Amino acid sequence: MNEEMTQPPSQAEARAALAEVDHIIGQTRVALAQGPSAPLLILWGCIWLAADLTTQFYPVAMQWLWWVLDAVGILGSCWVGARYGAKIKRPGAWRYGVFWLVLFSYSALWLCLLLPIQWPQTDQQWEHFEPIYRRITAYAHTIPMFAYVVGGMWLGRFFVWLGLLVTALIVVGLWLVPNYYYLWLAISGGGSLIVAGVFIQKFWK
Repeated sequence: MNEEMTQPPSQAEARAALAEVDHIIGQTRVALAQGPSAPLLILWGCIWLAADLTTQFYPVAMQWLWWVLDAVGILGSCWVGARYGAKIKRPGAWRYGVFWLVLFSYSALWLCLLLPIQWPQTDQQWEHFEPIYRRITAYAHTIPMFAYVVGGMWLGRFFVWLGLLVTALIVVGLWLVPNYYYLWLAISGGGSLIVAGVFIQKFWK
């Protein structure tokens, strides 16, 4: 075997490789900041905030409000994508949007397969359904946090720590703050998406 192939890289080569990785990460961050990712995070953060606050104070409305909020989110996402997507022309930039679409599509499919949902129609039905719904919302809110942690391995530690922190807050709220759980989610779940979007727009350009 050639001895050159078994020799470890020199310090200069290692530094050059790390610099190249940092350069790629920087380019990715700029692409995200210039594209629709940040506005979409803010949009869906506001939608989740509205959904969780409504669940806390007027839970029966969730049987129809989710459909309205999802429609607003989809239409808003199309508008944001059309407006901001044209500003950035990078190969493969569209994959970020597709990733989130695939992630939430599979998450919804798994939920329907594991737990078919029949929405409550009255306050009494809601009282029996609420413990189940509490865990469903915890499941739904930890899905993007999983994506934050995984994506943060390439995009920066900010998203890793954000995902881990919010996941911990969701679990804590699920067990320790049952009476104000959805208010807790509105702040930790929807709020985290808004914070992430603002952070990208402010610091990654």
